[in-house]
Amino acid sequence: MNLLKKSLAVLLIAFSTTLLSGCGGTDEGETTEASTSNLKTYEGGEFTIDIDPSWKIITQSEFFADVPKETLVAFTTPEAYDGFFINVNVVKEDLKQNIAAIDYARANINLASQNLTDYTKVQEAKVNVGTQESLIHIFTARLNPSEKLIRFIQLYGTRDNYGYIVTGGMLQDTPQSLRDLVGNTVTSFKLR
Repeated sequence: MNLLKKSLAVLLIAFSTTLLSGCGGTDEGETTEASTSNLKTYEGGEFTIDIDPSWKIITQSEFFADVPKETLVAFTTPEAYDGFFINVNVVKEDLKQNIAAIDYARANINLASQNLTDYTKVQEAKVNVGTQESLIHIFTARLNPSEKLIRFIQLYGTRDNYGYIVTGGMLQDTPQSLRDLVGNTVTSFKLR
């Protein structure tokens, strides 16, 4: 099981989006204002998540071949910040058995800490995902030494034999307003 690569498909999506969109975006150091008050609910069939209405929605049919098939949907900012498209994605994994969300979260946090370059835990907190107790995990890491340091926000949920990982990714120096927007998007995830 290559769970780590699946749950961090956010990087593949971000770089793929960069290739699709070509030039443009904000200049280095330029900030984009973000508002968490006007989020709209995205209906994903088995889940809902609140997103900024200006963000692009990328569905499975639009993914490049190297994006894991477990990735259900991704959302990206319309413009790059310092060459990186801030994004959130939702991954669904077949667990083959019923597992508590908090146990699934702990297993994924342990996997990230052991397998990512320059992994540093920023914060971990208990949250409720619907009626389940789970964890929100904020950390910085690189998938490999040549990549920029990325700040990740992950939320984990389970239903029946499936695990869900919601991942937000942004550069380390992303303005606080955009960090808050990504955090609000990730934590708005609800299983139906």
